[in-house]
This record gives sequence, structure tokens and C-alpha cells, in this order.
Amino acid sequence: MNGKLTITVVILIVLFIGLSYIYVINNPIEISIQANIGSAETSTTSSSTTSTTSSSTTTTIPDTTTSSSTTIPATTTSSTTTSTTTTIPRTTTTIEVLEKEDSVAFNSDNSENIKIYEGEFISFDGFEGDNQFNLDTLVANLPLELRKSVENNVIFVNGCHSYAATILGRCPFGVWDSAGTFADGSTNSNWKLSVWVSNKAFANNRAYNTLLHETSHALSYLTRNCVNSEGENQRKKAQEFFGSEELFADALVLYYGGDYLYYRDDLILQVSEREYLDNYASLCIKD
Repeated sequence: MNGKLTITVVILIVLFIGLSYIYVINNPIEISIQANIGSAETSTTSSSTTSTTSSSTTTTIPDTTTSSSTTIPATTTSSTTTSTTTTIPRTTTTIEVLEKEDSVAFNSDNSENIKIYEGEFISFDGFEGDNQFNLDTLVANLPLELRKSVENNVIFVNGCHSYAATILGRCPFGVWDSAGTFADGSTNSNWKLSVWVSNKAFANNRAYNTLLHETSHALSYLTRNCVNSEGENQRKKAQEFFGSEELFADALVLYYGGDYLYYRDDLILQVSEREYLDNYASLCIKD
């Protein structure tokens, strides 16, 4: 009984499968799968790697309609692989700035040899030295009588005298310093009996005029003990005659051929003034 039932079930299954196969053959089923990627209705924000760029930053892709490609605005990131060609004009400059250290360097290709002073004046307060050799040349061109009266006693320094700059609040063209005065006003430095002519005087084309004026002060000082037969101090009498030490120095400038005055108004020596200075020179200036 059980055997017959089993056979019957198998026959029914075979018949069902056969009939189903015949039905499918005669009635095919159509299946369609569609996918829309990057349509105009979709806005995508990517925070990871996309198919068009390799990036670890957030890239926003604007709404676009495309069938096969996506255009992303060019951005600069630390990990995007790009190939960039930059053309930098070739320039030549003589200025170098190191901003961090607030440093500026001015370079020159000038191959001219510049003489640098290396003598004792380097240690003097206010010594500049850029025009020391130029100053030496001007000294050599002083009128012979004036130069010989001071050259064995006076030194000539290119610099901005520190004490004079302190009391004036600026660098003067020149200074006569008989005492050797430090910046604090104390004296007895190594530059006693010194004439100073600053770079400022050279820059303003006043170096020789300044030298002539300050050397006239030196002459006045070195003849401070000169007296006539009556025992009268000739320097003091000259200061009285011309009006002051500064006016005496300006008169000496004119006497020795200068034409630039610091204190005197009259650019021409009167006959009496010239005769006075002739007598002064013959009495007080020794060969």
C-alpha cells in the first residue's frame, strides 16, 4: 500500500514539473534592472575618497547632470596628487631680507678694493672711519702755515663725537676737543687735542669747511699761552677783538682762504682784521 502511494506521488510531481516547464517556455518573463547614478535630482557631499581625486579633506561636488564624468572645482590639499608647472621670472636683486630676524643686507657686485682704516681711532667713542682716508687727504691740503702749526700736536678723526652728539641731540659736522671728552662728559681720553669731522659733513659737502673751522680752533688753543712784550695774552685779546672764540675761528677760516662760515656774517675780512691776524701769526705761530 505504501509503495503504491509513493509511486503515485512521484508521478504527480513529475507531471507538475513537466507542465510547469511547458508553461514557462510558452510564457517568458522579462526582468529589467535600472540604476541612475549622478542624476540632476541628487546632491552628494563626499568626506572620503572619490573616484576622481585622492583626498583626506571634505570636497563638495556641486549639482551636475552627467552620464559618464563629474567635474570637481580645482582645490589644493595636502594629499591631492597634482602636476603643476610654475614659471618664475628670473630677477636680480641686491637686497636680501630675513623677515624673522628683521635683517636687511645690501649686496654689491662692485669689485673695487675699499681701504679700511685699522688704526688706533677704532677704539674711540663715535669713530666712524668711512672717510678717515679722505679726511687725511683734506688735512694734507690745508694751508701750509696752518697745517704745520698743528700737525705735531693734533689728531684728525672721522667720526661723530659722542659727547657733542649727546648735548646737541644730533651729530654735528665737526668738533674740536682739547680735553678728550667721553660721552658722559668726563675727560682725559685718548683723543685729547683732536679735530673731528663726521660722515655727515662729508655727505653734505662740508668736510673741508668743517676741517678748516675746527683746525682754526686748534690753532687758537695751541697759541693760548702766547703773549706780547707787554705780557698780554694774545688769544684772549683776539677773542675780544673779533667778539668770541667762534668768531675768531671764523676769521681764521677767511684768513686761510676759506669761504664758508658758521658764525660770522661778513664773508670778507676788513683790512684791520687782516692786519690783526698778520700780527697774531707772526707773534704766536712758530715754525
